[in-house]
Amino acid sequence: GVSILAGFVRPDALPALVAECDDLAAGAHHQDVRGTPYLERPDVEAWPPGHPRLALTRSSVHTVAYDRFDPARFGLRALYEWDVLLELVAALLGRSPLHRYADPLGAMNLAVMVEGDELGWHYDQTDFVVSLALQSSDAGGDFEPVQHLRGDGDERYDDVAAVLAGAAADRVVTVPMTPGTLMLFEGRRSLHRVTAVLGPTPRYVALFGYDTQVGTRSSDLLQRVRYGRVA
Repeated sequence: GVSILAGFVRPDALPALVAECDDLAAGAHHQDVRGTPYLERPDVEAWPPGHPRLALTRSSVHTVAYDRFDPARFGLRALYEWDVLLELVAALLGRSPLHRYADPLGAMNLAVMVEGDELGWHYDQTDFVVSLALQSSDAGGDFEPVQHLRGDGDERYDDVAAVLAGAAADRVVTVPMTPGTLMLFEGRRSLHRVTAVLGPTPRYVALFGYDTQVGTRSSDLLQRVRYGRVA
């Protein structure tokens, strides 16, 4: 469910990419919301009290949209738009052909997490996520999945409830995301979170959007929540 390519970006190339993040971070859109692990509106009529579908967790993150990365200036955008990387990801995933998202805001984005930010337990709504770690926080900011918790046709709600209650620590792993690491992750099946960031150094992770379908883009609602605007 997860593949880690440490050192994907050479150490000597990282400072320039981090400088790009520093330039853009101040204008990132901040979302601080409470939602269910399934990224849906809780339906109190459909589920009994205490059910994981009604559980609320906090997610706080600052996001820089794709259109803020000037293609003439920013190496991160050049990396995302590099055909060799697209072909590599397709080969690693065994899914070809892959296409870059058509989303003008979310094709690539930068997640900026500062002290107190966190991502609560959740499943992704996409089959896979490709991320590039650029800078770690002083402490916290750990990526913690419970791999393949969700099976085909089996939501395993009792196991999800145990994770949410902190009663399944033996199933939670910490995936190392040192700067320069490229990660491929199947987040639709694996419940996961990012622990609270501690210290003044921001955590930077770039997210690259690919799909087997042409023309994929986010909904207007998701754009408004994540970027504060619709395009």
